[in-house]
Amino acid sequence: MIPDRPQDDRPQDDQSQDDWTRTRLHLVDGAPAWRPARGDALVRYTSCGRPTTALLLLSGDFDADTVPCLREALDAVRTPQIELVLLDLAGVRFGDSALLHELADTRCRPQRHILMGPVTRQVALLLDVTDTRHTLDIALDDAS
Repeated sequence: MIPDRPQDDRPQDDQSQDDWTRTRLHLVDGAPAWRPARGDALVRYTSCGRPTTALLLLSGDFDADTVPCLREALDAVRTPQIELVLLDLAGVRFGDSALLHELADTRCRPQRHILMGPVTRQVALLLDVTDTRHTLDIALDDAS
């Protein structure tokens, strides 16, 4: 699951472009985790005991500046062995159209993606107002 190269392999002298938009790969409790250079988003990979299933735990705030860490995580688990990707949204405090766009793009990926919760009121409202609940594979238990 862990990419075998840095997330950004440009030469050092070419890295002046928006340092804060790049994603950084970390290890959290021995498992890969993606975090933007700045911001409060985090996507952690964790094993769920099935070799054909990946579980990604999302936490923090996801907007246009931080959602690239989710994209990097989704790209990392895009392997022939993984058939199902579970996206746990329970830790997401805030999400905007950038998060919705990235979640909608999972429909174009080869694996099946299922969103899980419970979710905050803000995320539930975002899914309802945009009618995303009816277009994505969602198994959510909404927060009260």
